Amino acid sequence: MRWLGIDGGGTKTAFSVFDENMQKMGEAFELGTCHFAQVGLDGMQDVLKQGIVLAETSGLLGNDWGIGFGLAGYGQEPDVRKRIEHAVESCVRDVVSRHPYELVNDVEAAHAAALGLADGIVVVAGTGSIAYGVHGAAHERCGGWGCEIGDEGSGWWIGRETVRAFSRQSDGRSSRGPLADIVCRRLGLSEDADIIGYMRRNVRGSRTKTAQLSQLAYLAASAGDVDALDIFVRAANEDALLVQVLARKLFPEASLASVATSYVGGTFRAGSMLLDPFEKALPDCCLLKAPLFEPAAGACLLLRRRLETTC
Repeated sequence: MRWLGIDGGGTKTAFSVFDENMQKMGEAFELGTCHFAQVGLDGMQDVLKQGIVLAETSGLLGNDWGIGFGLAGYGQEPDVRKRIEHAVESCVRDVVSRHPYELVNDVEAAHAAALGLADGIVVVAGTGSIAYGVHGAAHERCGGWGCEIGDEGSGWWIGRETVRAFSRQSDGRSSRGPLADIVCRRLGLSEDADIIGYMRRNVRGSRTKTAQLSQLAYLAASAGDVDALDIFVRAANEDALLVQVLARKLFPEASLASVATSYVGGTFRAGSMLLDPFEKALPDCCLLKAPLFEPAAGACLLLRRRLETTC
């Protein structure tokens, strides 16, 4: 049996085909976000249907396959969950009604993928930020409040802090470093004050576009900018705090380096710039591990386990 894994985040929706051993077949392809809060339920269905059809016509899936949906926004609000469940059910019925599927939140899928269904804690820091932990039958989440309330340590948060650091360097509240020049050059600003119009006309409060500004922080930090480096350290501390809370709730008796801890999301593409301070800030009971599978495989692993259990 083969598997179609769908990782629907706040920035993009990735579709990946996996073989019987959950090894990726060919290159994944990406469409825009299917997050209902950004594109609506109809827009979510359109993205999912388009991606499923493209995967089916790729010739990689064969006849016997299942679908794993890991969707951002499928969270704790009962009304929203029901609406997304209905939308996904309609999508599957209209496109591939005979194939089994699993629908979970993207953080549950990320946890299953990163730790291969084992107990432990996973931080997801992409456009938003959240952590999810599992210990036997117990499970807890921390964060995931959205940018209007929280999302500390996320790509959106790093992007926002980048612009704030730029304004401080421009004013002289902070020493001017590579960040200021990188922001001006990359955004095409003639003078520092042009950032106001850029944010109003181009970013317009968009979570995705704000998160994309985190790339400027990475470039500046790579050039040794003190403020940019500090942004990544603070982001790492916020991510580690999510883990600390879950470790205290789920693993109160854990011994040294006994709680498997992993990470998923675009912010971690910064590599050691983020991972080193993140690992340093983790509780002593946590052992940092690289993710075993990519996020799109997570819901497929959960589906496979359910099908094997019911056989």
